[in-house]
Amino acid sequence: MPDLLDPAALDLASDAELGPLLAACPDIVALRFRDGELLVREGEDSQDLFIVRKGSLVVEKAQPNGTHQPLAQLECHPDNPVIVGEMAYFGAQHRTATVRAVGACQALHLKPAHLDAIMAGFPGLTRILCRQFTSRLKEANEELRDLRARFDCAPERRLAKPGERLYEAGGEARSVFQLAMGSVRLEGASGSRVLRAEDLPSGFLGLREYLLGLPYAESAVAEDSCFLAVISIDRREAFLRSYPTLALTAFH
Repeated sequence: MPDLLDPAALDLASDAELGPLLAACPDIVALRFRDGELLVREGEDSQDLFIVRKGSLVVEKAQPNGTHQPLAQLECHPDNPVIVGEMAYFGAQHRTATVRAVGACQALHLKPAHLDAIMAGFPGLTRILCRQFTSRLKEANEELRDLRARFDCAPERRLAKPGERLYEAGGEARSVFQLAMGSVRLEGASGSRVLRAEDLPSGFLGLREYLLGLPYAESAVAEDSCFLAVISIDRREAFLRSYPTLALTAFH
């Protein structure tokens, strides 16, 4: 567990934004994370955020074999703080990666409501937030561009908002959806469940119905903000050529 810090120990008096932010939001908590402690855990349902102003972080992604693949290492210092968990503000409540402290880190623990205060009166922190969100969008777009380059399926890029219905049970399967980021709730006669890309065959939703020309067996609803590739029925032959092994599973 991280240690509580006295905000006065962070020496924020000379910081043009963090000092006034703490004065405006006294419920923000100062924490010290020790080496190896997790700020964010992949898959958890949380809306907590952190402004890390001292220390190093590593971002990791779980692999099917149980290991963790490092995605990035971030250096944080007072002139270049890092905001961790900002996607919670935009509805992405399930963490897409783990963030671990490397050495000791000093951080401010925020809730999503604190970002309203930041964007209303703290332009420097807002620029950091926007820069990081833009980077996340760029990463998602690059994943979808890789999808287009790898297959001749002409996928459409799509951003689904929380609560948006992708398709209805019983409807004609005119498209297959590949989930690149976010989570989707599947609803059917047997109940509902929330799935992320790693829970689906290569991230695909409605795959069997799409390949066999069947009505959708369940309804699909965006649980949080989702980035998807949508491949229409007129590209099914190209899909079969690109995914022969995956396509065979639909016939069993």
